[in-house]
Amino acid sequence: MANKQQPSFTLAFVAAALILLAGQVTARREIIEVKGRRVTDPILEAKLIDMLEETERTKDKVPVLGNSEMVKYCDNAYGMSIGNLKKALGMLQRGIKSPQGFKELEAIVLVVMKAYEECDHVFAENAKPSPFGISNTKLKSLGTKCKQYAEEDAKQN
Repeated sequence: MANKQQPSFTLAFVAAALILLAGQVTARREIIEVKGRRVTDPILEAKLIDMLEETERTKDKVPVLGNSEMVKYCDNAYGMSIGNLKKALGMLQRGIKSPQGFKELEAIVLVVMKAYEECDHVFAENAKPSPFGISNTKLKSLGTKCKQYAEEDAKQN
């Protein structure tokens, strides 16, 4: 008798889990209130914040790496990236209401990702390993995730 009840309990558990997951996916796309402000996509916001904070931590390494032209180039690239990420985050926090808004946010993320790539390229051109390589790999991965979320949001709006 216990064996007959176990499969039905398992099926009920799986069904409940699927319903909860479906609800989470739907909730992610809704505009919600967070600390009194509108957030279009809280997951995208969290990824942008991660990207911004990692870029700031990477930029903080610059003073200990010397004063070479390559390091100066990367320092400038990180500075511009921080400004662009703050702009993207501000757009998202004000609420993006159109696919064009998400496409603009996606374009900003692409510019930032290109800056990370160019930083690594400057070192490669000089046949030197980039001291920012590990950070840039992580940043490009975060950027790819942000870009994907922005693409999804553009399709849904």
